[in-house]
Amino acid sequence: MPPSRVVVLSSHSLYAEGVLTRLKAHSNALELHVVDADQTDALDQIIAFQPTAVIVDASDKDVNAHCPLGRLLRDLPDVQIIRLDPINKGFQLVTSEQHEAEEVQELLAILKSGKAANEE
Repeated sequence: MPPSRVVVLSSHSLYAEGVLTRLKAHSNALELHVVDADQTDALDQIIAFQPTAVIVDASDKDVNAHCPLGRLLRDLPDVQIIRLDPINKGFQLVTSEQHEAEEVQELLAILKSGKAANEE
């Protein structure tokens, strides 16, 4: 099985290199690449790399300037986006999961339960 391709996206090079180093120390099954979020072609670099996951520095306010997560999910719908939050010591998984909702009741079901009606 080929290695998982992972991009670390941050405008803080020390942060990105730290994440990269830690991942390398714990897994040989990853192909890692750093993209500087300040680069105007950051999104193009990520798309060209075709990663299975993108680790985003959640504390980096500049990330969305050149690499909006919505566009990233649109262009790479199967990618896992992991917002790594060093301040709160956790992460958030962002997906492009979509559900059909033709009726307001289906939307209400999601709002009430957090799950689509067809998942229950």
